[in-house]
Amino acid sequence: MATTTVTVHAAPGRGRYTAEFSALPGRTFGPWDMPETIQQLRIAALLEPSEARDLVFDAALTGSATTTTG
Repeated sequence: MATTTVTVHAAPGRGRYTAEFSALPGRTFGPWDMPETIQQLRIAALLEPSEARDLVFDAALTGSATTTTG
């Protein structure tokens, strides 16, 4: 079974985030604000709260960030 990843993209200067899952190519979810993105990642990607927060912070700093799902 292939590893499923989630990638979070930040909209520059807008405080909005979208998520893409490797298991659902071509589909983008969001946009959400930071707290809602963290909550959605905890539910949809089965990430721990700290993992979801770190992923969104990384995306805020670099434009996008990817991790494996839980």
